[in-house]
Amino acid sequence: MVYFWCVFALLMSACTGNTPMQFYMLNAEAGLAKEESNMPFNTNLLVGLGPIHLPDYLNRPQIVVEVSENQFRLDEYHRWAERLDQNVGRSLSRLLARRLGVEQVVRYPWPQRQHIDYQVSIDILEFHQAADGRSRLQAQWQIKQQERAPLGKLFDCSIADKDDSEEIVKAQSECLGRLGLEIEAELRQLANAG
Repeated sequence: MVYFWCVFALLMSACTGNTPMQFYMLNAEAGLAKEESNMPFNTNLLVGLGPIHLPDYLNRPQIVVEVSENQFRLDEYHRWAERLDQNVGRSLSRLLARRLGVEQVVRYPWPQRQHIDYQVSIDILEFHQAADGRSRLQAQWQIKQQERAPLGKLFDCSIADKDDSEEIVKAQSECLGRLGLEIEAELRQLANAG
C-alpha cells in the first residue's frame, strides 16, 4: 500500500510540474542602433498602424516552434504576456513614433473621424522559430495614403538563434525591429515626395 501512495505522489508531482510559466514581450527597439535617420519627416503628419493580421496558428498564448516542415510545437511553459497582435502593434508603434519624431502613431481601430495621413497595414505570414533553428518573420505590408494606390512590399527576416525561448524572442524582436526600419524608410520617402 505504501508503494502505491509513493507512485501516486510521484505521478501527481509530474503532472502538476515544477516548471514555472515564463511570459515574454517583444521589443522592436532592442538591438537597434540608436542613431536617427537624417531624412526629415513632417511631424504634423499622422501615421495609423493597423490592422495587423496573424495566421491562426500564431493566434494563441504559447510560443510556437516548428519541429518539421508540417509539425509545430506549442510551448506550454513559455507564453506571450499579451495577445501577440497587440504586442506587435504596440512595439512597432513605439518604434515608429520615436524614429519618425512624431507624438504618436495611432493604432487600429481609430475613430472614424480621425484623419490619418498614412495607414500602415501588416499581414504576418510566418513568425516562429523554424525547424532549421532560425527565427523567421515573413510579412506583407502596405502603406495607404489617402486617394493614392497603396504601396505594398514583402518583408522576410531570418535570424539564427538557440532553442531557448528567451533567445527566440530576442531574435523575433530583432526581426520586428528590422520590419519597423523598413516601414520607417518608406514613410519618410513618401512624405518627402508628397
